[in-house]
Amino acid sequence: MDDNDRRRTLPAQVIRDPGEIAGLPRAELAALRPVLAEFEFRVSPYYASLVDWGDPADPLRRLVLPDAGELGGDFSYDASDEAANTQVPGLQHKYPRTALLLLTGVCAAYCRFCFRKRFTLATDDAHHITAGDGPETRLDVARGVDYIQRHEEIDNVLLTGGDPLMLSPARLDRVFEALCTVPHVRTVRIGTKVPAFDPDRLSAELFGSFDAVQRTGRRVVVVAHFNHSRELTPPALDKVGQLLARGVSVINQTPVLRGVNDDPAELARLLNGLTAAGVAPYYLFQCRPVHGDESFLVSVQDTLRLLERTRPSLNGLARRFRYVASHARGKIEVLGECGDELLFRFHEARDPADDGRFFTMPAAEPVLWPCPPVSAAPSASPDRSRR
Repeated sequence: MDDNDRRRTLPAQVIRDPGEIAGLPRAELAALRPVLAEFEFRVSPYYASLVDWGDPADPLRRLVLPDAGELGGDFSYDASDEAANTQVPGLQHKYPRTALLLLTGVCAAYCRFCFRKRFTLATDDAHHITAGDGPETRLDVARGVDYIQRHEEIDNVLLTGGDPLMLSPARLDRVFEALCTVPHVRTVRIGTKVPAFDPDRLSAELFGSFDAVQRTGRRVVVVAHFNHSRELTPPALDKVGQLLARGVSVINQTPVLRGVNDDPAELARLLNGLTAAGVAPYYLFQCRPVHGDESFLVSVQDTLRLLERTRPSLNGLARRFRYVASHARGKIEVLGECGDELLFRFHEARDPADDGRFFTMPAAEPVLWPCPPVSAAPSASPDRSRR
């Protein structure tokens, strides 16, 4: 079935029931019901049109279609211990210069490997993190902005969720206006997969909101999430080009995902395609070991071999990414394998005593997640204490 045929067989509105998609076998749909009772399904008609729903190995299908494996495993719902970073409802502060505002739990489509599935995909709030008085995400950012105002070390704020670009431009404007009252905030970052999932949401009105922020002398940075080269469609790249043309920086981060981009040819297509479009590769993540994500995990050793085979096909611009794990203790860069050891370094750290620290792990057994040694003397961090 070609793209035009797929579009003709899809609903015009957001798809929340896999049964609305032609081409999925009934037996497979029946097997998904227990998963859907715990984790929601959502996909935009645009992205659904890119998927070959009849091919179980299709990487885009794998990204968004539920799987029975999501109900298994012993991994945490909060692999990076975001609970420890939550200072007020809707705000996380882990690294001194960066604060996160979590605005919504909704996305244009739901990635099955989502590390915040506890409040994006989950159908109940049993695993939500709270700061004692409400949900993790907040449209009202008054308390978060007050915290940022009192912490002059914070010079950039990441808007995240869920996907902040699922909010209307009017609602985003209120967030932007509040942040622009804080003199020490110089950069507003927006973590989003909308350019890949539903590029039409990048409207002229939204672009106008970005322009207004930049007229204050601040920088808007879109942190995109393109996971596979087939997401680099003409509509997506057109919107990326419009962002770049108006001075918005666009960078990309993606985890390494089994069955999606853990192939040298595919990873090269993705990184080269991003670079050709003017998008800087930023982070290549070790997929977090979150509940139900086991089928997406690729070992550190296999990823290092993947990168070794991919690099000859990349120019210097496409090699700018850092391969990191977003660990509870910080962003840990995977530097390589040397003899019988894996070498790591803290790229950023929650505890200043860890910042820049190197450590090793045995390479003999597959490593899915780094395990840094305990700091000799953890530093107190009064600026990031709960308030």
